[in-house]
Amino acid sequence: MVLENEKVRSEKLYCVGYLKTLGKYILSQTIPASAWYNRYYEITKEQYDSFGSESLDEFANECLYFKHEDKFLFSDLIAENNDYNKSLRLKANGN
Repeated sequence: MVLENEKVRSEKLYCVGYLKTLGKYILSQTIPASAWYNRYYEITKEQYDSFGSESLDEFANECLYFKHEDKFLFSDLIAENNDYNKSLRLKANGN
């Protein structure tokens, strides 16, 4: 999947961008577990525009601990997805 206008904050393990296939701004949080993978969260345009701010860094950090389930879209780790998340993941990848 390709995020448009992607901004990467490697030291905080996340990036943000616009995902055209879903029509949403996305935060992609890298989960540094035994097998690294990404979780994807919906964010607002205002959050996207605040890239590099403490508030967005804090939001991303909280995503590491799955604290924003209401914003969770899907995960690269299949076990974290329900049927709805799986369908979003397929759509995000253009399938």
